[in-house]
Amino acid sequence: METTPRDYLADRVDNQIAYFDTGAMRNQSRYRLLKSTGIVCNVLTTMTIALAFTVSSEHKTAMGIIALVLSTVVLFTYQWEEFHNYGAKWEKFRLVAEQLKSEKCLFVERAGRYDGHNDDQRNKIFVEAIEQIIRGTDISYFSLMVEPGRRIERRLESLGETTKEEHDA
Repeated sequence: METTPRDYLADRVDNQIAYFDTGAMRNQSRYRLLKSTGIVCNVLTTMTIALAFTVSSEHKTAMGIIALVLSTVVLFTYQWEEFHNYGAKWEKFRLVAEQLKSEKCLFVERAGRYDGHNDDQRNKIFVEAIEQIIRGTDISYFSLMVEPGRRIERRLESLGETTKEEHDA
């Protein structure tokens, strides 16, 4: 059963635009939350360490513990973002949403590659363009998801090689 261009726009294109818009916003908020938390805790760590020199001896231990907790939060937010790639996902989702919106506008306005074609040709070109954008996204999204593990593996391998080289020397 063949779908009409209107059905394809509503059932496929608009749904994909909504999906990528939502994904971009979700990843943006997670990225900003982690980065903001990391920045605030980093500044507070520095301030806590500096203030530790001004407090009495009995409070120095408490200041050290506070600085340790804050610096641990900084490290956690950095590692969590590196593992989940919220910033890169935000960028990717936004890029795809904008590509889909642009392609839809060109199609609706009969502009660009859609100019000068009959309706059947336009529809075919449009479906191929949309599906190519989505297919390309699947591949790059998968590599984005796999990449954190590979980065960690590469680091571990290079640490192992360094340790082995130091041992052999």
